Amino acid sequence: MKNRIFRARAAVPAFSILSLALVSSLHAQSVEVNPVVISASRLPQTLSDLLPSVSVISRQDIEKSQASSLADLLQGEAGFEFGRNGGPGTTTSFFLRGQSSINTVVMIDGVRAQTDKIGAIQITDFPLHQIERIEILKGNASALYGNAAIGGVINVVTRQNKGTPKIYGSITAGARGTAGIFAGYGGSSDDVIFDLSLGRDQSNGFSAMNPIQKKYANADKDGHQNEYASLKLEKKISSDTQIGTRLNYSTLNVDYDSGNSWDLNSDVHKFKKTNQSVSAFVRQVITSSWLSNLSLTRAEYKYQDTLNGTPWPIRGYTNSKLQGVLNGLFWSNTYQINPDTKAVFGVDLIDEKFEGSGSLAAYSLSRNGRGYFAGVTHQIDQWTFEGNLRHDNYRMREENKVAHADYDSTTGLFGLGYKLSPHWKLTGTLSTGFSPPTADAVSSNPNIKPEHHRSHEVGLTYQVQDMLLRTVYFQSKARDAVIYNNNYAYVNGNIDNSGIELTARAKAGDFSIKASLTVQEPRDASQNLAQARRAKNYGSLDVSRMLSGTEFGSKLYASGARPDSNFNPGVVLPGYTTLNFYASRKIDENWTARVRLENAFDKQYQLAYGYNTPGRGLFATLQYSPK
Repeated sequence: MKNRIFRARAAVPAFSILSLALVSSLHAQSVEVNPVVISASRLPQTLSDLLPSVSVISRQDIEKSQASSLADLLQGEAGFEFGRNGGPGTTTSFFLRGQSSINTVVMIDGVRAQTDKIGAIQITDFPLHQIERIEILKGNASALYGNAAIGGVINVVTRQNKGTPKIYGSITAGARGTAGIFAGYGGSSDDVIFDLSLGRDQSNGFSAMNPIQKKYANADKDGHQNEYASLKLEKKISSDTQIGTRLNYSTLNVDYDSGNSWDLNSDVHKFKKTNQSVSAFVRQVITSSWLSNLSLTRAEYKYQDTLNGTPWPIRGYTNSKLQGVLNGLFWSNTYQINPDTKAVFGVDLIDEKFEGSGSLAAYSLSRNGRGYFAGVTHQIDQWTFEGNLRHDNYRMREENKVAHADYDSTTGLFGLGYKLSPHWKLTGTLSTGFSPPTADAVSSNPNIKPEHHRSHEVGLTYQVQDMLLRTVYFQSKARDAVIYNNNYAYVNGNIDNSGIELTARAKAGDFSIKASLTVQEPRDASQNLAQARRAKNYGSLDVSRMLSGTEFGSKLYASGARPDSNFNPGVVLPGYTTLNFYASRKIDENWTARVRLENAFDKQYQLAYGYNTPGRGLFATLQYSPK
């Protein structure tokens, strides 16, 4: 009954909301071409001054795009690709700079996000309503962020309203029975800053599998439902001390198809994932030059599969329940040595436990990580120098089995920049990286070795007031990369990638332009295979314009062909091009109407063999955001 009430209230017809956009409005804010970034060195720097490559997505970009998921929002950023088994809510893998999905680190407000026993990121469905900005650090960043930061780091900064407390929110409706409602309340009062938000998204979906390619799949619609809530609370104890806490909770229910030969065409699979985390922090100004931040966090995830209403396994091999717990302590510091020299240093301590239960398999795995890092950035005349060093130790254990491992590694990064003129800057970095095998890999193969990476990149940046252009050549090589081969075994091998990234962000009159192009050669050298689900060429062009008070825009994304997997070496996913249109108009200072036409030409393409992707769909959002 509650679901029917929710749909009735939230599913405002798309064209009704579109009609609101015809009311008089205010102009949109201008695009920030050269924002301040933290992720690249853990120090604030403008985008044009960075040595490594970074992309920035602002709150304005998120709202303008009206993307349906984090993966869809990031698609089109240079260096980023993803694979997905169906539509939003289904299994999703992030690829940065052609690296494996387990070699990407995600941070939430500076705290490392949880992964499961196979290294899969847990927040690929993080609600976009809760995000203020995203920084995408591309390339090997192990010397700064440790384990698995080989492809790069996706740093998510959550929303935090300031000023007089106020209510904000939105409702969304559209194709495939999509409906969403989101509400928040936040601001500052005396020495307290807070933000509370919650929401729910759901969709009837579409058939996630192609019955021609997967003849055992159920051709029914595969929908999803996501409910989430978060709380941020910060209090100023004194002029030098601030404390706070962050809580996040989400539960995702997804219908999916297996397509395995033991399935019946009428089988109904359901997957439920619950994530929750709590963090507490103390931010302390120790001296006028020294700022220290200490965070404690605990995160948990739970998976549960059901087949026709009964927990797995009925037939097959999947555990019925999987869960994991992470406890972490993160201590980071910035120190201003002199006006031209800044230092960072800190400690990361992580304890993880993974458990599974089921009639075919049960396990209890643990992993403990200890990381110590330090770095310095120095400016002298036209030169910029950056150096970082980090040491990591990981211990892995499996109860009642001999599987165990201890790994130590020291990684480094050296960067150099030279300002050729007020508008041109030449940059370069050399780095080494480290990624221990996942808990699952060690359990399956106790003799598996850790990955060791070497990377370098050279970049050229051009920046004027309304334009930022960057060209980067990068190359990476991995020794003893952990590979899951077509014999269903974890083995060590060698992988490499090299390529060029071009990015542009500009304002020209009433136009805003964002573009990227990536040309690369991601390769499994040990098996002489192209890396699965990674294209050699892909890019995007996003152009919008203010016209009579309404912002109109379109986003073109194109990707070349990609091999599906090492298990199907002869199967190639064809290249594809999609085009989205969007429009936004302010009704008054508090209300904004938005519409999005997704996949306007109904392009049929696949991100994984046998799995369908969303076709054409019209969506509308009515947003309340008081100033």
